[in-house]
Amino acid sequence: MSDRAQAPVALVTGSARRIGAAIVRRFADEGWRLVIHCHNSRAEAEELLQSIGGQKAGHLVLQQDLLSCRLQDNIIMPVLSHYGRLDCLINNASAYKRRRMLELSPELIAADYHINFVVPFELMRLYRQNCDGGSIINMLDQRVVSVDPGAGAYALAKKSLRDASLACALEWAPQFRVNAVAPGIVLPPPYLPPETSMQRMLQFVPMQMRSSEEEIAEACLFLAQAETITGQIIFVDGGMHLHNGMNEKN
Repeated sequence: MSDRAQAPVALVTGSARRIGAAIVRRFADEGWRLVIHCHNSRAEAEELLQSIGGQKAGHLVLQQDLLSCRLQDNIIMPVLSHYGRLDCLINNASAYKRRRMLELSPELIAADYHINFVVPFELMRLYRQNCDGGSIINMLDQRVVSVDPGAGAYALAKKSLRDASLACALEWAPQFRVNAVAPGIVLPPPYLPPETSMQRMLQFVPMQMRSSEEEIAEACLFLAQAETITGQIIFVDGGMHLHNGMNEKN
């Protein structure tokens, strides 16, 4: 797209590293202008910004703590003030902590729900209130169709976000499209040794391989550009959701 001033704009939360960064790179390759949101990863965000062309290419870094800032004043309005538009909101930021159900307290439940459900839903709502139309893509987890007691409130929050995605897709059409991507095993958890954790987890994946960050990004781009698709969840998980990720292949 030659006229950068007319290029569509996407805000990707938690996009300085890992899957979020892959989404940013793929959308930038397609000609979008990107808002790279980060909290503690400013250096990585700035490096990513430069790798996709920097501010001269129409991109922006937005550093805010989603848990403490005013989302209207510090996230949505700065983007609209800078660009005058927001074509796609991608709720990628989340926090995954494994806690069994018996370990959960009201405080732990509230903390997991805040970042994994309340923040993305509030960003969706503010986007809907402040724009005439657009596309929303929520990052879920293949666990939304299974039972994983060890995932604790994280899994419950992602299921709530799934249900909110479907409800908003129905209520906000035709001005807004709301879809979701549900990854499986993409990257090893940062707190586990990569080789042992990946080998252990992949035995439960029918395709016997991890999904790549690039596949996740491609799914997001497809949903952002598919004008008649709303209320859909794309599972990018090697088929893991088909057997709840708990049963070995027969």
